[in-house]
Amino acid sequence: MNFSNQVHDFDPGIAPNGVFWTVAVPRSSVTVHPGSGEASLVVSDFAVRDYFNIPNALMRGAFNSATVSFDVRWASGRKKVKVRDEANGFAGQFVENSAQLSWSATSAGSTYRSVTGDICPFALVGEERNGVFLPQSDD
Repeated sequence: MNFSNQVHDFDPGIAPNGVFWTVAVPRSSVTVHPGSGEASLVVSDFAVRDYFNIPNALMRGAFNSATVSFDVRWASGRKKVKVRDEANGFAGQFVENSAQLSWSATSAGSTYRSVTGDICPFALVGEERNGVFLPQSDD
């Protein structure tokens, strides 16, 4: 893959156990109502690193300190979807809906922003189980 056009890669880095691009956020940043499909994720000025591109991030290369903020709101939905995939050990119940997103990042004195209130017409909110937590049936 060619990453020559990528100029920013905002991520929290790679944990000592090898988990990457994953980090806990404060519990107060998340609200979820799985039955209705409504949810929100609001994070402000979260400290991350700007590795400039994915290969540099994976190699734990040079970076700038940066912050990101995002506000994602999933709307109430009507269509409920059940999924059960025995072959891959996954089951879930979801509500189809839409989501609205605003995002910004600051690195090296510059700020980058998404188009305010961008809407994703297809999104899901729900509950899933996998691995040893996969129930024997959906009842």
